[in-house]
Amino acid sequence: MTRVRQGLRARSGARGFTLIEVAIAMAIVGVGVVAVLEIFTAALRTERGAGIRAKAAMQARAILEQTMTEPDPVPMQDSGELPNGYHFERKVREAPEFTESNQRDLDVKSEITLFEIEVSVLWPQTADREGVYTIRTLRVGPSPPA
Repeated sequence: MTRVRQGLRARSGARGFTLIEVAIAMAIVGVGVVAVLEIFTAALRTERGAGIRAKAAMQARAILEQTMTEPDPVPMQDSGELPNGYHFERKVREAPEFTESNQRDLDVKSEITLFEIEVSVLWPQTADREGVYTIRTLRVGPSPPA
């Protein structure tokens, strides 16, 4: 009998995890893994979007540089297709709001005109939404003949 009591005492003093404690620990680890996977997926989506916007910015900059290298700017508007599903819209317009106020104050006729150049690159994001990247600048050109 004393041996039986010693065996019971040894078992009751032994520490271990119950099935409920193990189940709770597994649930906590599961929630943590799911959260990490969601963060990873969101990071991949963000990286993809950043890459698309970077390509759009490079293409807009290239079109702007091409427009800036033309000898004399003239008012115009055009659009076209670009590789990988992008398309662009380019507008060149006279921007008198930047020069007329100074001319009225001084009562002089300027020999130069400022032109605003605007380039927008668009790409499809979803079935009913488009992404757009727009870049604008000003360029000096000769005044049109009066």
